[in-house]
Amino acid sequence: MALVVGIGSSGLGIAAYLSHVHALATALVKSARVILTTADAEHEIAAWRTRSGKEFWVESRDGAEKTYEAQIVNGIARLGFVELTELTLDITMHEGNLRRITVTEWTAWYPLASVSIQEWFDFDLLSRLPNRFLVSRIEKPAAAAVVFPSSLRDQQRTKAFGINVKCLVRPSRCKAAEDILPGVWQLDKDVGAY
Repeated sequence: MALVVGIGSSGLGIAAYLSHVHALATALVKSARVILTTADAEHEIAAWRTRSGKEFWVESRDGAEKTYEAQIVNGIARLGFVELTELTLDITMHEGNLRRITVTEWTAWYPLASVSIQEWFDFDLLSRLPNRFLVSRIEKPAAAAVVFPSSLRDQQRTKAFGINVKCLVRPSRCKAAEDILPGVWQLDKDVGAY
């Protein structure tokens, strides 16, 4: 009887942990989605520090750029219940102004599956970046990179941030970019709609 209670308690603990990871990942992607300005980025960084502690963001510098990186990893993967998967949000500032947001989700099992989404904000590259999605297919079907300017319509931005955070918590792994970002290969198909 004690063994059954112990196993049941462990199962409930694992379920609660996975639910927590899923909620954190959903909230982190939502944070990326709502950032439209430098002030928005600063607000989200501060809110996550309040909610999850000062160590939540890892800061790095490269010249005039400062990047804030947050990671959510399903640490329970080492027990074998789910596959090791990570979600990362990078917020990069250039001389104090928002430059880009990068959201990446990847699985650590061979073959590696990943999607990286980059939204670029006000800076010189935007004058050369078309007002539409650019999708890299170099590693199709396993990996994709999606790049777009912040000038895209809200409806289009929503598609780009449609990351499947269930990849962090489900027992069967996400095996391809399409599993991580459903519809990824269609994002740049309808150029006229942007």
